[in-house]
Amino acid sequence: MGNGTQETRIATPPDARDGRRILVIRRDNIGDLVCTLPLLSGLRQALPEATIDVLANSYNAPLLRGNPDIDTVHQYTKSKHRPAGGRLRALIEQTMLLRTLRRRHYDAVLVASGGGQRLETRLWLRLLGARRLVMRRDDQGGHEVERALRLGHALGLKLVETAPQLHPDPALLQQARGILMPGGDKPIGLHISAREDENRWPPERFEKLIREGTARGLRFALFWSPGPGGVPEHPGHDDTASRILAATQGLAVTACPTARLAELAAALACCRRLVGSDGGHCHIAAAVGTPVVGLYCDHKVEQWRPWGTAHVVLSGRRVDDIPVARVLEELLAGAAH
Repeated sequence: MGNGTQETRIATPPDARDGRRILVIRRDNIGDLVCTLPLLSGLRQALPEATIDVLANSYNAPLLRGNPDIDTVHQYTKSKHRPAGGRLRALIEQTMLLRTLRRRHYDAVLVASGGGQRLETRLWLRLLGARRLVMRRDDQGGHEVERALRLGHALGLKLVETAPQLHPDPALLQQARGILMPGGDKPIGLHISAREDENRWPPERFEKLIREGTARGLRFALFWSPGPGGVPEHPGHDDTASRILAATQGLAVTACPTARLAELAAALACCRRLVGSDGGHCHIAAAVGTPVVGLYCDHKVEQWRPWGTAHVVLSGRRVDDIPVARVLEELLAGAAH
């Protein structure tokens, strides 16, 4: 199909504007889910009376709480997030979830997740009994936000393109302000975690940035995923954070480990800017209104850069090709405005 999506029709579909029950499936990572928010917002504006539900994984789903564009968030747990030996429980939960979704009688199911497992996804979706299925194709390229929006275009809708927006929990937001903004001034956020080796900025670069930045009057908040490394479910970066904090002891840097995504969203909303490698934290920061200085590999910029005009992307063949002086230059330029 020329619009960049792949569609399977189970029965004769109704006119898209007459459909009142839509399910959007986003089964993958944090940034992927955040980049789907403009699709949800566009659907809500185009079909204000529709029921718009989302199927997300249990780790990401808390980011959708309080979202005015969504009626119901259905959750499933990824196998890597399950305790060992939980296969039977997983099968029972999936069966119950499928029954729940079938009872919703969706007019359209939009599969925003990209990548593999298409045969498995098609078989599973057929069990939902939806009248219309739309699956994305990525051969037209573009940003992840644009790839998701094409699903709405396949329904004949002219969606208004907006920036992703998250709504931090008010109580967590107030708590984060007390920790990060005791004098009312926002710090520069530094997020050190990254899943892939090519996306990791070396700890000595963060140490140097903190030393040189504090000498120029900047204040920092250091973010990371807490816990030990090497844990398949949720690998942490306590060791790296401890090294950076020890090397910058006495300087203006606040430790800010965040075990939950809701905590991370609230804390990032309290930062003046965020410096971080390609990852979900960059997209969360952008979605709560915090400008990002993104550290990206060249080949990931087009699809995964923070969406919006307030952000700066520095890139190289690998993230560790990006020098501290270039990042500090951006931070000082931002502080001057």
